[in-house]
This record gives sequence, structure tokens and C-alpha cells, in this order.
Amino acid sequence: MSSQLFEAFYSFVTLLAMVNPIEAAAGFATLTSGRTPKDQAQIAFRSTVVAAAILLGFSYAGEALLHALGVSLPAFKIAGGLLLLAVGFSMVLAPNAKKASAGGATPQQLTDPSVFPLAIPIISGPGALTAGVTLLSRAHEHRVLADVTFILIALAVFAITYLAMRGAETITKWLGPIGVDAAGRLVGIIVTAIAVQIVIDGVYGLISAFPHMAH
Repeated sequence: MSSQLFEAFYSFVTLLAMVNPIEAAAGFATLTSGRTPKDQAQIAFRSTVVAAAILLGFSYAGEALLHALGVSLPAFKIAGGLLLLAVGFSMVLAPNAKKASAGGATPQQLTDPSVFPLAIPIISGPGALTAGVTLLSRAHEHRVLADVTFILIALAVFAITYLAMRGAETITKWLGPIGVDAAGRLVGIIVTAIAVQIVIDGVYGLISAFPHMAH
């Protein structure tokens, strides 16, 4: 049971770091600036639902898609881990308010940002999608329990993200520009560490597969 609790905690921390509710809240505040509270509530709900559907769908279909393309899961882990490493570095080293600068200069009233860029790539970006596939691949025993746990964890992470977006104005005011920037960089360090671990797992998977490939 302790190992299952550890896996659940690892999955929660990983998904939370990849989805990054604070970054999502900052992006949401910028993209919905000037809209009515009703519009903001609808956009927050739609983007959360779409992002959850994208992540869960890719998490379960991703491995089958890779198999159809002839790409092994360890190879995907290495590629995804390297991509996450780049994401983590960019989060740590990027200039302040990188997301705010992307959309703050133009009026947002004429477009609906629910699907793009909120749901993807701000909430369910490449890092979160890669994490979803790799986290599911870690479960070899108690498949049903692992699936239920993963879905519940994902829903909890997206619920936190929804609440963060609904309270985006309060959060950004409370943290301030420096606080938002510091939180983003701290999450970037966590993402970098997770990315390194994913690469290590992928390399180990390839090495373990060599004897089977030889036969």
C-alpha cells in the first residue's frame, strides 16, 4: 500500500507541476482581461474541461498511437523527457511575464481563448501530455486501481487549475509580479528534475529491452 501511495503522490506532484495552475491563472488573467465575470467563468470552465479531455484522451491513446507508429515507449520517454528539460530550462531562465507579453497588448474580446491558447498549450501542454503517458506506463500491477487513481488525480489537478483561474485576479494581486515570476521559476526547477528522471527511466527501459531485442 505504501508503494501505491507513493505512486499516487508522485503522479499528483508531476501533473500539478506540468499543468502549473499558477501559470494558467496568470495566462487566464491576461487573456480574459476586460471581459465580464460571467464570460470569465464560462471561459475558465470550458478551458478546464477541454484541457482535461485532451490530457486524459492522449494519456490512454498515446501509447497505442506510438505503437502504431513503431515508436517504443522508452524512446518516447527519452524524447519527452528532453522536451520537458527544455521546457523546464525555459521556465527557469525565461524573462519575466513571458505569457503575459504574448497576449496582453491586443484586445481579447473578439476571440474565445478557451481552447487555444488556454486549454492547449497553456494548461495541457506538451509537458503534461508526455507526463500523462509516462505516468500510466509506470503501473504494471493493479491496472484498474491505477487507472481510477490516475483519473481522480487528474481531475483533482484540473479542479485546482479551475479554481486558480477563477481566482486569477486575486492570486496575481496577492503574489505580485515578483511572486508569480518566482513561483514559475520554482515550478521550472521541479519540471527539470522530473524531466531528468523521465529520461533516466527511458534509458533504463531501452537497456532492459536489449536482451529481448537480441532474441
